[in-house]
Amino acid sequence: MSAMLNPPVKVARDLGWRQTIGLGQTDDGFWAGVRGQQLNLLGAAIPFNLGLLIINVAVVLAVFRGSVPLAALAPWLAGIAALLGMWAWRGFSRRRTGPPPTATEGRFWRVTAEIFAFGLCWAGLLFALLPALPADGQAVLVIFSLVFMGAISNGALSMPVAVLGVVAMIGGAMWLALPPGAPLDHPLVALGLISFAMIKLRASLANTYQTMARLKSDADLTEQGEVVRLLLNEYEANGSDWLLELDGDGRITHVTPRFADVARRKRTELLGQPLLSLIDPTQGGAAAVALGHALRDCLPFRDLVVPVPLGRDLRWWALSGSPKQDNDGRFTGFRGVGRDVTEVRRSQERIAQLARFDPLTGLANRALFRETLEDVVEKACLMQRPAALLFVDLDRFKAVNDGFGHAAGDLLLRQVAQRLQAVVKGSATIARLGGDEFGILMPDGAGDQPEKLAMRIVKELARPFPMGSTGRSGVVVGASVGWARVPDDATTPESLLRCADLALYQVKGEGRGAARQYSAEMARAAEHRRRLEADLAGALEQEQLAILFQPVVDAADERITGFEALLRWHHPELGLIPPLDFIPIAEDTGLIVPIGDWVIDRALAWASRWPAHVKVAVNLSAVQMDDTDLPARIAAALARHAVPAERLELEITESLVLADKPSVQQVLAELTGLGVNFALDDFGTGYSALGTLQKASFSRIKIDRSFVKRATAMGDEASAIIQAIVRLAASLDMETTAEGTETRAAFELCRDLGCTQVQGYLFGRPMSPEQATALVGGLTSA
Repeated sequence: MSAMLNPPVKVARDLGWRQTIGLGQTDDGFWAGVRGQQLNLLGAAIPFNLGLLIINVAVVLAVFRGSVPLAALAPWLAGIAALLGMWAWRGFSRRRTGPPPTATEGRFWRVTAEIFAFGLCWAGLLFALLPALPADGQAVLVIFSLVFMGAISNGALSMPVAVLGVVAMIGGAMWLALPPGAPLDHPLVALGLISFAMIKLRASLANTYQTMARLKSDADLTEQGEVVRLLLNEYEANGSDWLLELDGDGRITHVTPRFADVARRKRTELLGQPLLSLIDPTQGGAAAVALGHALRDCLPFRDLVVPVPLGRDLRWWALSGSPKQDNDGRFTGFRGVGRDVTEVRRSQERIAQLARFDPLTGLANRALFRETLEDVVEKACLMQRPAALLFVDLDRFKAVNDGFGHAAGDLLLRQVAQRLQAVVKGSATIARLGGDEFGILMPDGAGDQPEKLAMRIVKELARPFPMGSTGRSGVVVGASVGWARVPDDATTPESLLRCADLALYQVKGEGRGAARQYSAEMARAAEHRRRLEADLAGALEQEQLAILFQPVVDAADERITGFEALLRWHHPELGLIPPLDFIPIAEDTGLIVPIGDWVIDRALAWASRWPAHVKVAVNLSAVQMDDTDLPARIAAALARHAVPAERLELEITESLVLADKPSVQQVLAELTGLGVNFALDDFGTGYSALGTLQKASFSRIKIDRSFVKRATAMGDEASAIIQAIVRLAASLDMETTAEGTETRAAFELCRDLGCTQVQGYLFGRPMSPEQATALVGGLTSA
């Protein structure tokens, strides 16, 4: 059990007049010590006073021996002799054994009684001698009695009751023993005796009170010191801190068990060792310098965190201390506390690490990247020394993350970081900016170094990544890199970021898997895109959008079986905007949802005027298919225009189905339930996997125009591909539509290869709804 559970017992130390005269005291340690001190003071005064009393008694006997019979004096002299002898023997014994520090109440009052007896014996001598002496003899005896009374009172100065008894008995005897009519039998003599007695009594009371007060103060300080000692012991036993004491030269003078344990050394090894010798000067930094300055200049120090090597382990101590002085005010060293803050510092370093570095890859994070970017740009512009910023974006990270899970995605990101660190050398900073985006800052971006580095990154990240946990030997992701230089392309951090981002956007727009440097044309293209984004938002309301229809023809009899709805944007200032320019913008901004709904509504509105066997096909984007409300809106449009669901064909791409998102699968299932048909668009340009055809109820496969063009121009190889697609579709009870049929030769080739339908300029370019309706003999009035 700790010392704090057993603090010193506080005793009653009330100090009043009763305690001063020896009453109301207990037998505890404090009052026993007070009584021992009183008796020791008495014992210290005995040698001198005892000798003086012996001389006085001898002189009195020599002068007045014939005045009264010796028998009248014998009892009192015997008592005085016995007491003097006992006290002499006691004083001799004390010299051998030393004065006892304490005394019981019984012993104290026994000694008090002995002093009473001594005074009584002298009073008896006065009663025997004074009446028989002449006036001058009485005066001499009174003077000797006063000396006797003073000697006894001074010896017992710290014992008020004893002094009171002596002055009362001897003073009273001097006054009462005088015969009536004697010259000294005068009231002034009585007043003098009383005054003398009161002076002695008051001096005794004052001295005793001061002695007791001093002893009480010492006892209180001792007890407080004990409490402090216990508290410090408890502090070291249960806390993480330890006490520290140094001399004037900074050497350790006091080593507690806790300090020795923390320092992992023996107490004897630490004593006398300079405190600064424990500290690692190479890692101490400003704190170690400040500590050395404080020790040298005798200044206080507080919470200086310094490194202390302990074997292979580096610990961190927080040290605080204040100068200490001796009674003369001279500096003698330091007293303070130490605390092991290694774990706290490690936690702080970890927090700082998390604040500035990416926890997954260990690369710099966006915050540190931004700080470094500002510094690099400032120095590059100031010194006119080129620096470069490279943006790296993984091309197919989303497919890995969605297809194999987040754990596989995290593994891939760590491997990408490792490859980047292997490729990027020198003082360049690599950062993960978020998701699958990385940034590289090159303080030295002169010449073709940035371009070479960008190409190495593209090449390195194009190699397969081992993904053992996925069950595959490796996955190919690839990367795109856009980069810009300062001060050539930009002069501020913001403009440099924008330029590198535009270069990356250009790479991704051109097909990915490459590296591009920023150019002014990219900025103009970006500005053009921003204008298109702003104008597209109002294009639908301002009736700038229109749909055209291109015929789909039966390959057997060249009869029109349907139309594909194609969206066009007629900009009031820029003219006709190609779909490849504004459709991606609509998808990125989300405008494709309302625009797509409008296209479906308009297409069905015109289809309702066509013969029943003529279908209408509408393209759907990934953004539309991710909208779970799409089936309800299509159902409402079908009902609104009274068009059977089987006349509506929705064209989707293979990549959309491969994403295998739950929301997309739900939309596919609900649309299939409505009875609409699906066509797989641009088959052969993507994964072309059989599993794709099984994930949705496709009724048609559209063969990309590139195969038709190659088959017409090159022959056998492309023709074999078309024929393979046709056979696959036939085996799954699907029709095939060959896109891009622009010549008679291409049409006859596709028909001979087994294509069931064709679409292309040979049978009609995209035309207005009215023209399409007239072509199939429908109602042209809107």
